[in-house]
Amino acid sequence: MIYLLIGIGLLIVLIVIMVIRTILFRQKEQYSEIILSNSKVNKDEVVKKLQDAIKIKTISNSDTSKTNYQEFEKFIIYLKNAFPLIHKHMDLTIINKYSLLYHWKGKDQSKKPGMIMAHIDVVPIEQGTESDWDVPPFSGQLKDGYVYGRGTMDIKIQIITAMQACENLIKQGVVPERDIYLSFGHDEEIGGREGALKIVKHLKKEKITFEFVLDEGGAINSGAIPSVKKTVAFVGVAEKGYSNLEIKITAEGGHASTPPANTSLGFVSKAICKLEKRKMKKKFPLVTRNMISILGKEMNFMNQYIIANLWITKPLFMKVFSKPGTNGEALLRTTIAPTMAKASMEPNVLPQCASFTVNCRILHGDSGSKLIEHISKICKGMDYKINILRMEEPSKVSDENSDFYKMLSGVIKGIYDNTAVIPYLMVAGTDCRKFENISKNVYRFTPYYIPLEDMKRIHGTNERISIKNITNCVRFFETLVKKC
Repeated sequence: MIYLLIGIGLLIVLIVIMVIRTILFRQKEQYSEIILSNSKVNKDEVVKKLQDAIKIKTISNSDTSKTNYQEFEKFIIYLKNAFPLIHKHMDLTIINKYSLLYHWKGKDQSKKPGMIMAHIDVVPIEQGTESDWDVPPFSGQLKDGYVYGRGTMDIKIQIITAMQACENLIKQGVVPERDIYLSFGHDEEIGGREGALKIVKHLKKEKITFEFVLDEGGAINSGAIPSVKKTVAFVGVAEKGYSNLEIKITAEGGHASTPPANTSLGFVSKAICKLEKRKMKKKFPLVTRNMISILGKEMNFMNQYIIANLWITKPLFMKVFSKPGTNGEALLRTTIAPTMAKASMEPNVLPQCASFTVNCRILHGDSGSKLIEHISKICKGMDYKINILRMEEPSKVSDENSDFYKMLSGVIKGIYDNTAVIPYLMVAGTDCRKFENISKNVYRFTPYYIPLEDMKRIHGTNERISIKNITNCVRFFETLVKKC
């Protein structure tokens, strides 16, 4: 009986401690000054400029021999005509023929410059889906309050609205406090090696470092986290690593009329099934923990109770948060997605060699070597070879308590009322990871509100952006440049 009473007493003490921790957790609010915008945007002007930009087919292709670079040249000429004041008051350096680096000299040369980024290229339209669009995908048509077309969301809106903001400020006679750079690479969608990487090489040669770098990334949405009532602005402070691997498996070839017990294609199938079943272990890196901790302050009491007491509730949280195929799972483990496979060229020939390609996003705490080790274990007993097509380790993590991050939060809140700003780990990739060695404050955010159901339009059918988003983006960049 005495042991039962002791157990009950300890349980009560534990519950009280957990409740107190939850109450204290709720009180640790993060505040940042709300910075209101007084920008007046000519809606028709900037909408027309984005429409015209969408009509230029700056499509990048992994096989660069298929890329029409005349469209990129046309885009550069278009920007010069659309933003005459920028091209009069800023220095433009064209990097590797098609990437652009603008420099706007500020008042205080003792301050490190700031960088705003985007990319010129867009992904192609999936063959056979053209007729699924409500309007032609490169028409830039205005329909029901939206500009439609490839690049509206990813990411010509950032180019056009950032440039329009600078054009407006120059017209008003504004000179920024610090130097401002605009960097637009031309091949982000295929890795950024000929665009952003060459821009960074140029900047290193000039010995230029930056107080902050702001690229595309998270956006503002609602409903992504069911228990959060506010709209949420997700600011990427880091991104997962990126890898493309080709796994070749060799076995007995020959005539299909006398197949062996195991063919190379059969081994490929087994390897893929094993990879989907035996995933890499879950981890809870600090960048994800910080995101959950800050996001938790916007949740209901029960969720806060779990998050405030992860020292004891972590197993439950990991199980609930990481359901297969969700963003939660992607934030807690390295993902491996089989995307391509090749085998025989004829139906009656056994392939001596078959292969498959996986696209992997490497979580902080894992590495490229751990990824290859995992795949090697999966393929044990097979005659396999792993070819590294692309390998980038997880990015550095930028500080969510930096002066720039706080200022950025204030600008976001000044334009989007009742919005929580959350630092998060991007599961996708951007060009700005290449700037980590020339700035310690690298962030990923695009200032538009995207409903959850519209996220699938990015790289998909009927990509579009609302007029309200277009004007809000101009207001955001004007306010940011004036404040920084």
